[in-house]
Amino acid sequence: MTLLLVSFIAGVLTVLAPCILPLLPVVIGSSVGARSKATPFIVIGSLAVSIFLFTYLLKASTALITIPQYVWGYISGGILIAFGLILVFPEIWECMPFVAKTSIGANQLVGAGYQKKSVWGDVLIGAALGPVFSTCSPTYFVILATVLPASFFLGTVYLLTYIAGLVSILTLIALLGQRFTSKLQFAADSRSPLKRGIGALFLIVGLLIVSGYDKKLETWVLDRGYTDGILNIEQKLLEQNTMNNTQDETSQKGEPTINVPSALARSFKETDFSKADPRLEGAISGGPSKNGIPAIDAPEFVPLKDYKRSDGVQAIVLVGKEATKVYPYNILTWHEIVNDEIDGVPVAVTFCPLCGSAIVFNRTLPDGTVSTFGVSGSLLESNMIMYDRKTENLWQQSTGGTLAGSFYPAELTRESFQLLSLGDVRKTYPNAQVLSENTGHGRDYARNPYAGYESDDRFVFDPSNLDTSFAPKTIMAVFRDGDTTFASPWLALREAGSIEREHNGITYTLTVTDGGELSIADSSSNAHPFYFEMWFSVAVQHGTDLVVLK
Repeated sequence: MTLLLVSFIAGVLTVLAPCILPLLPVVIGSSVGARSKATPFIVIGSLAVSIFLFTYLLKASTALITIPQYVWGYISGGILIAFGLILVFPEIWECMPFVAKTSIGANQLVGAGYQKKSVWGDVLIGAALGPVFSTCSPTYFVILATVLPASFFLGTVYLLTYIAGLVSILTLIALLGQRFTSKLQFAADSRSPLKRGIGALFLIVGLLIVSGYDKKLETWVLDRGYTDGILNIEQKLLEQNTMNNTQDETSQKGEPTINVPSALARSFKETDFSKADPRLEGAISGGPSKNGIPAIDAPEFVPLKDYKRSDGVQAIVLVGKEATKVYPYNILTWHEIVNDEIDGVPVAVTFCPLCGSAIVFNRTLPDGTVSTFGVSGSLLESNMIMYDRKTENLWQQSTGGTLAGSFYPAELTRESFQLLSLGDVRKTYPNAQVLSENTGHGRDYARNPYAGYESDDRFVFDPSNLDTSFAPKTIMAVFRDGDTTFASPWLALREAGSIEREHNGITYTLTVTDGGELSIADSSSNAHPFYFEMWFSVAVQHGTDLVVLK
C-alpha cells in the first residue's frame, strides 16, 4: 500500500510539473478578486471531479478514442477565453442583452453563470481544466494504465489519493491568494484593473490551450531541465514502492541462478530464471508494470494520404512485395511494440524511446513456433525488456538476445527496414499504408511524453557507464557481422551519402540514397540488416566488441 503515499505525494508534486504550469494562472486568478470566498474552492473541486470523470472516460469509453486531442483543447480553451472576455470587457455583456440567446454550448452557460453570479460559472472553469490535464506525473500514468485495469477498487483509491494531493496544494495556493487580496477592496469592482488583469490571464491560458502552445511551453520547460528534480523524486518513490511491495519470489521453473529483480519475479512466474544472463540483476522497474505499456496486436492501417501528421515525424518503414507499411514514432512511443506481418513474415516492430532503439524482429522463436511480444515494464541499461507471450522468455530489445528463460542463450532474427521521415515516405512510397491512430487505446498521439529527451544529455534512468566518444543521444546506424557489432553516426552518414571502411580484411560499404534509405553490404556482396540506436546505449550494450565506422 506504499503506492497510496506515493500517489498523494505525486499529486502534490504535479503542481510543479511543466504540464500543469500553464493552468496555474487560472487557479490563482480564481482566488484573486473572487466573487466570494468559496469561488476558488468550487473551481478546485470541479477540477478534481473533472479529472476523476475524464480518467474513467479515457479508460472505459472507446467513443472518446476517436475524438482528436485538439477538440478537447478547443472546448476547454474556448471556455476559458469566454471567461477572460467577460472579465476584461464586462460592458459587452451589459450592452448585448441577447447574447445569451446567440451563444451556444458552453459559452452560453458561461455567460449565464457569470451574469447571475451563480456557482455554475466557477464549476465550468474547473471542469474546463480536466480534459487538458495531460499530467507529467509517472504515478498518474501507472494508475491510469496499470492499476485501473487490474483492480477497479484499488485504482479508484489510488486515483482519489492522487487527486487529494493535487487538491491540497492547489487549495494552499488559493488560500495564499485570498490572504493577499483580502485587503484589496477595489477587487470587487468588475471594471477594476485587477479583475481585467485576471481576465487577461484567462485569455492567455485559453489561447495557449487552443493553439497548442501550452504543450510548447511544457517542452521548453522540460528542455531546460527546470523540473528534473521533481520528476526524479517521483520516479525514485515509484521505484522504492516496487521494491517495498514485492517479496523475493522464486521461479516456478527452477532454482534461479541470479538475484531476480523483484518486479520481474512478481510478474513473470512462468519464466525459467534458472537460465538467465547475470546482467539481468541490474534490471529496474520503469514504472508501468507488465503490459502497462500496451503492445498493438491488431494493427489497422490507413492510406498515407489520409495520415495528417507532419513530414518531420520519423517512422519505421517495411517495404514488402505486396505493400509498404509505415509505423510512425508518434504512435510507437506510446506502445513500443507492434505485432504484425509483412509478406507473410511475422514481425515485431519495436521502439524504445529511452534509448532510441528502432529494431524489427522476426516473431519466430528459436524452437520454430511463432509468438507475439509484450512490454515487461522493466528496463536494463535504460532499454526495454520484452517478453514473448508463448514461453515468457525475457528478451533485450536492443540486442534481441534472451535475458532469461528456456531459450537462453539465444537471439531473435532481425528483419530489414528503413528509418524515414513521413516526408521521405511521401516522396518515395506515396501508396504506402500507415499505422492508424485508432489503436483501441486512449493516447494523445499528438503529444510526445518524452518531449525534448532526445535533444539533451539528461536521462530518465542513468546507464551504468557513459562513453563520451559521441554525444549520448547521437543516433547510430548499427549492424552485426559475426561476433562484431558496427556502428556509424546516422546523420553524418546521411550527409556523406556513402562510406567504405575496412575491418579485418573485409570492406563494408554503407550507402544512403537521396530519399534517406540505407543499405549495408560487405566485399563479398553480403547484405547486412541494420537498426538504429542512441550512442550511449550502443556503447553500454557492446563495450569493447564495438567497432565505429565514420
